[in-house]
Amino acid sequence: MTMLWIQFIASAFLIVLAGTRLTRSAETIAEHTGLGTLWAGVFLLPLATSLPELVTSWRAAAIFAPDLSLGNVFGSNMFNVAIIALIDLTHGPTPILARVSQRHIFTAAMGIIITCYVAITMIMPISVRIGWIGLETLALPFLYFFSTWLMARFEKRHACQDGAVNFAETGQSLRQAISWFLAAAVIIIFAGTSLADAGDAIALGTGLGRTLVGSFFIAITTSLPEVVTTFSAARRGVFDMAIGNIFGANLFNLVIIFFADAFYTGGNILSVGSPTHLVTMFMFVILTSIAVIGLIYRSQRCFVRSGYDSIAILAGYILGMTLLFLS
Repeated sequence: MTMLWIQFIASAFLIVLAGTRLTRSAETIAEHTGLGTLWAGVFLLPLATSLPELVTSWRAAAIFAPDLSLGNVFGSNMFNVAIIALIDLTHGPTPILARVSQRHIFTAAMGIIITCYVAITMIMPISVRIGWIGLETLALPFLYFFSTWLMARFEKRHACQDGAVNFAETGQSLRQAISWFLAAAVIIIFAGTSLADAGDAIALGTGLGRTLVGSFFIAITTSLPEVVTTFSAARRGVFDMAIGNIFGANLFNLVIIFFADAFYTGGNILSVGSPTHLVTMFMFVILTSIAVIGLIYRSQRCFVRSGYDSIAILAGYILGMTLLFLS
């Protein structure tokens, strides 16, 4: 068991290092292409920061650990929303959701809608298959691209309000950034595979279960690139990119279920998943709804350097993990 924990921690460490380099390279690419803060946060950075979730969930599905795969996706989304509270705690005194564009409501709402769709398909007794892939999961990429198309049209209407990203000068050329991006991606593929294998063995060996290990340990580990990128953006005062990265990554993570289902040969991955995942999904919907309320209400009041919305998000995350552990 000790060797498994060493493998898990070493793989997590590699994911953090490679994920940090991956996101920095993505920032450099955004700098050279002149993307705005919301564009970079919602569209570009999630493709980089969600790569650990993609690789780990794919591997978990391939080794017939569907609950580990789904737990990683839903747990990561829930933890990502909790990052808002952590940013608020360290970047006061004004609540962070009162300092960013209300246009984030669009991305957050699409994440809620697609998550509710996934929850409904999970409890449906009938599954329609096209080859070895479920029709329910096949719809997820189309829903994602439809959402991004709508967001792109929405962003064009407000392009004049969105300036260029205030990235720090890296001194890297676009070609160097792409090379580092690809190299970091390869490392994440190997580390993510190792992380999933170790996590599955730990779940079975400790009796914690794949759902809890995937939703907590693996989810937090694979979400560390989001933490690094979001805090880096917040430290430079680019709060729109920080919040956009959170909601954009959550939206992209839901597409990972399609890739996991494509490599899972034991049936529709949603139909064989534990009903306990519904706890994580509904808590994610609740936490995201709280964030939406914060974006609309824009309260200026704080308690211990955090807005009341952030405090509610953090309390909700702790409650969700407690319910998951008890169930």
